[in-house]
Amino acid sequence: MDPDLFQDETLCALTHEAIHLERNHSGCQPPAVEREVQLEVARRLVSFEDLKQVAGWAKSPAEMADELGVTEEVVLLRLQSLDGDQVQELWPPSEYIA
Repeated sequence: MDPDLFQDETLCALTHEAIHLERNHSGCQPPAVEREVQLEVARRLVSFEDLKQVAGWAKSPAEMADELGVTEEVVLLRLQSLDGDQVQELWPPSEYIA
């Protein structure tokens, strides 16, 4: 582990590597496998309920990440993994459009 990593980066990196170990991966993995591991990191570290709590007030993915103790990349990946119903639950359509 790089000693210069911030706490959120360390958590995300360790979780990433733990998933590789769980899946018995060794060496470099193809991009599709890395993508699936990254999405699993996001799902494990950011529950939908936690995401829902910060989505109502956070002004950016960076602010969400800071509150959730993960990297911005993990928040963005978690948001990408949501289905349409979950997105609407986070940000319901408004009757009033500015």
